[in-house]
Amino acid sequence: MKKFYISLLLVSLGFASEGELIFKNSCMRCHTDKDRKPLSYLKEKYKGNPEAVMELAKRCPWGQGLSDMEIELVSKWLAGVNTR
Repeated sequence: MKKFYISLLLVSLGFASEGELIFKNSCMRCHTDKDRKPLSYLKEKYKGNPEAVMELAKRCPWGQGLSDMEIELVSKWLAGVNTR
């Protein structure tokens, strides 16, 4: 059982890294520290609400080019819910 929980933790950390990587490669084009909606703003506003991030990504020009799975990974990472 202990191996299961360790595996689950590693998988969760992997998703966090993928979501962050996708965000940095796709979303950081616009959401820089100089933007009016930087990463820190998005993390605060959408904390615990990945569904709202998914809706936002569908309206975003760069988000429209992402697959549903990529949007889900970014949404969970940004909302901070994927490590639980």
